[in-house]
Amino acid sequence: MKKTLTVCYGALALVATALAAVLAVVFLAAVAIGGDAGTGLTELGGTLAGWSIYVAAAAVLLGLVHIYASGEHSLTAGTRKRPEDTPEDGSGEPAP
Repeated sequence: MKKTLTVCYGALALVATALAAVLAVVFLAAVAIGGDAGTGLTELGGTLAGWSIYVAAAAVLLGLVHIYASGEHSLTAGTRKRPEDTPEDGSGEPAP
């Protein structure tokens, strides 16, 4: 299940990023072309932006499910081992 979640998350994140890149090109072309054609391109860009938001939201949801299903994430609370030469005051200078 974890591998499936990882693959699905990666695919959705890639699609969302690709849609954002296409959206940037569409808006740049709309500015360059201008007029009625530019207006049509901006309307297309608005539609693409909506799709990109939905795909990105689905990717975030799958990513969150994967994080909590695996139990491994960067915000896991736990104790860290400190090096022996680090003082307790956290100054970063070696102890004498």
